[in-house]
Amino acid sequence: MTIKLVLCTTPDEKTAQLIASTLVKDKLAACVNIIKGIESVYEWQGKVETDVECQLLIKTNTQHVLQAFDRVSELHPYDVPEWLELNAEASSAYGQWLQNTLQR
Repeated sequence: MTIKLVLCTTPDEKTAQLIASTLVKDKLAACVNIIKGIESVYEWQGKVETDVECQLLIKTNTQHVLQAFDRVSELHPYDVPEWLELNAEASSAYGQWLQNTLQR
């Protein structure tokens, strides 16, 4: 079963927790993993920046991914939050759990 796996970084654990708990509570994601302490190197406004961030792994489906993006955009402090949508193949049991969890 195909699911959406979204990568999104946050500046700190507090923001990561807020976004993760909101997405799960609002049934826009079945699960969000928070990976603390990643180092990101990127260009922003003509300068190379290095920051320690949290990486979110957001598990959702195609029906909810756009609503999840809108909600993250409301909560996220960055001007341009990372939002990388990947199609992932889930086991039948995990995919069914995800779909059942996201039903309202």
